Amino acid sequence: MNSHALALAPVAANPLVLANRELRNDARIEGLSRFEDATWDLTPGIFEDHSTKTTLTFEVFPERWRTAVKTYFWHVINDETLRPLASGPAEARPSLRTVSFIRPHLLRLLDWFESKNFETLEKATPKVLDELLGDLGTTGLTYAQKRHIITETRRLWSYRDLVPSTLRLPAVAPWLDERSYDLLGRPPQRRGNLTPRIADETLVPLMAWAMRFIEDFADDIIASYHQYHELIKHEYRHRPSAQQESIAPSTRKKRLRLALRELKDAGLGLPGRVLPDGTREVRWQHLGRLARGPGASYPRYDQQVITRSKLFIDDDAYLMVPCTRLLDGKLWRGRYLTWDEIIPLTTHLQTACFIVVSYLSGMRPGEVLSLDRDCLKFDTSTGLWNVVGKRWKSAKEKDGQKVAQGSQRSVPWVVHPVAAQAVSVLIRLEADSLLFPNSIRPKPLRGQKAPDNLRPGRARTSSQIGTDIINFVTWVNKYCALNARADTIPEDPNGRISGSRFRRSLAWHLVRRPRGLVAAAIQYGHVATYVTQGYSGTYASGFPDELSMERWLERIEDVQALETYLDGGGHVSGPAARELNHRTRQASAKFLGRCQWKF
Repeated sequence: MNSHALALAPVAANPLVLANRELRNDARIEGLSRFEDATWDLTPGIFEDHSTKTTLTFEVFPERWRTAVKTYFWHVINDETLRPLASGPAEARPSLRTVSFIRPHLLRLLDWFESKNFETLEKATPKVLDELLGDLGTTGLTYAQKRHIITETRRLWSYRDLVPSTLRLPAVAPWLDERSYDLLGRPPQRRGNLTPRIADETLVPLMAWAMRFIEDFADDIIASYHQYHELIKHEYRHRPSAQQESIAPSTRKKRLRLALRELKDAGLGLPGRVLPDGTREVRWQHLGRLARGPGASYPRYDQQVITRSKLFIDDDAYLMVPCTRLLDGKLWRGRYLTWDEIIPLTTHLQTACFIVVSYLSGMRPGEVLSLDRDCLKFDTSTGLWNVVGKRWKSAKEKDGQKVAQGSQRSVPWVVHPVAAQAVSVLIRLEADSLLFPNSIRPKPLRGQKAPDNLRPGRARTSSQIGTDIINFVTWVNKYCALNARADTIPEDPNGRISGSRFRRSLAWHLVRRPRGLVAAAIQYGHVATYVTQGYSGTYASGFPDELSMERWLERIEDVQALETYLDGGGHVSGPAARELNHRTRQASAKFLGRCQWKF
């Protein structure tokens, strides 16, 4: 679409917001946002299944700027012209996720002009822009926020041929070709990797329990989860209309007798629940699932059949797949899992797999969450497990634009066998095309429809998996308390465990292999071999940068420790002692202040 056509479009009859963007296959045209809407939904143009819903809300902008701002954003979304933000090569149009990040910085910019009673930006002379810089210096904004305001001022200027006069900056480029750090001063020194690693006292039991779920509990959970899937198909909401059979009374009673016999043979009673007063009641719906019949009608029409069975009312509604896996010589759970706990337990198993795959592969959270069931390959020639998938970060076209649908990795990850086992568990668990679907509960075929404002992505988001990890830890600690176990997972001193912290922690441990723990050191040596032979070992993955940063930080810490030793009267002998002392003092002076960082 050429610039002239784009310039006219917002003035036309309420065009689509994503008029010139590729859309997901599941996007509904009738549900797409239009120019006049107060909030624009950008999610139909975002292909990452693990992404959250992404919107633009305009009510936060001062009313007199609002229509012009919407026009500007419409062009940022749809115009494909390469536009320079400062000196240097022109940049491609931003991704839709980046577009959503523009709003808060543009809002701060326009709020400043509003406070100065500007009715148009045409009078934003170099003197005015210098005044803006001066005022930024007196605010409590971070250096990054100030830099973003400068960037968005320049981006707005680059669209001056398309935006209304209200937002049209003068012809002279803002601050010419001066760089942000020339305008704001040098940024404060970055204190190492800002993503805190997971503390050892938290990570060790967390990984132990995650692997316990995969190696010990998975078979029982998967078997019961599959029965859950089979039983729920008999519920009214989950049966297709074509299968709404009319059951003859004789058939209904026959199925019920068979279900009652199976319960008795399994040593179970009627599905039930314990009420607050200690009495019990039958859960007829679950009995209906087991007997493939209308459970609600049993008390009225089949009470005699139930009485003759002489079954007691159980304390819960149990699935009928026996648990077989042991923990410390006894069943890890009761003989059967319950209907109500199978979804939480399956979610915990899914979370355990995420933890293991993330930590033992070096993948980014989004890369793990986007994996599909065909991702695992075994290379017979090398004897190594490979994982293939898409990359989203840095996936760009030749002109620099982001590849909306992501790009298939040319080099797979080579993963540790335990990570491969975790992927295998997820493949066995789900029939979904994604390993980490947004929900593991089957969707009902009838009844109340799902809201139409949900994000189209089918995978769990990074935020959801972070909550899943918290719930996983909570379950483990509760389980330990109930079973008098000491291997609880303590709270991490650096706060909430997010998916991105596993990659950071792996890089730390590969560089700082546990000294004195021979088995652990050898194991990390194996992991290092795996992650550096596959995609994580290429610079496109960004993981070598993590390792380089960790090696650099380790050297600084070693210098600090050695200087402390020398200052405390420590003695170093040998022909290189003088040179060691000299280099230690030299390095300490060079990196003065950095050695005091806290990680």
